[in-house]
Amino acid sequence: MVGSAVALGSAASSNAHVHRRTQSSSAAQVAAELTKGKLSSTISKPSDTVVLKLKDDLTSNGAVVLKKGTVVTGVVRNVKCAEEGSRQAPSIIEIEWLVPAHQNKAARNLSIALQSVMQINPSDQSEPEKADVAAGDVAVAENERAGGQPNAALLSMPFVVAVDQQTSSIIESSLGSSPVGPLFKVGRGQLLTSSGSWQSVDLFSHLNNDTLITSVGKDFEIASGAQMHLLVGVNKN
Repeated sequence: MVGSAVALGSAASSNAHVHRRTQSSSAAQVAAELTKGKLSSTISKPSDTVVLKLKDDLTSNGAVVLKKGTVVTGVVRNVKCAEEGSRQAPSIIEIEWLVPAHQNKAARNLSIALQSVMQINPSDQSEPEKADVAAGDVAVAENERAGGQPNAALLSMPFVVAVDQQTSSIIESSLGSSPVGPLFKVGRGQLLTSSGSWQSVDLFSHLNNDTLITSVGKDFEIASGAQMHLLVGVNKN
C-alpha cells in the first residue's frame, strides 16, 4: 500500500508538472485594424512602418495581456514585386512586428503573426501615409528574434502548418535572404482592388514576430481600414 501511495503521489506530481508546463504558454487571436500606413508591393520600402490598433482585449488563460486600443507597429523589412508573367516567384512583403508593452506581468514575452486580412475599402492614394512611431509605444527590447526558433505557443494552433521545402525555398530566394528558421503557413487574406475584383494573399511566418504576405499577382496593396486578425503567442514565467 505504501508503494502504491508513493507511485500515485509521483504520478500526481508528474501530472501537475505537465499541467503547469502546458499553462506556461498559450496562443490567442485578436481583431485589429490597420489605422496608419500602407503595405504595397510596388510602393513600400524597407523601414516603412504601419500601425495596427487592437479592436478587443487580448486575453490569455483568462487574464488581459493587451488592452483594446493597444497599438502594434509593423516595420517593413523586405519587399519583392513579382516580374510580369512570372509563374514562380510571388510578390512578397516581409514585416517585423514590434511588440507593445503588455499588461500581464506574468507574461514573459509575446510573438505576433498576421493570421487574416480583409480589405474592402481600397485606397486611392498613390503614396503611403507615413506612420510616426513614438519611442514609448513599443518595447523594443522585446523585438529581438528568438534565435530563429518558432514560438512554441503558436505551433499549438491547428491551422499553423509547416510549408514544404520547395515553397519555402521559392519565398526565401525571392527575398534574397538566408532562412531564419522553418516557415509556416498561418492564414489567408482577401483584398478588394480598385477595379472591384477580389485578390487573394497568403500569409506565412517563421513564428518569431514576423509575417510574409505573398501574392501570385504582380502587385497588391493593404491600406488604412483593412480588418485583420493577429495570432499572438504568450509565453509566461
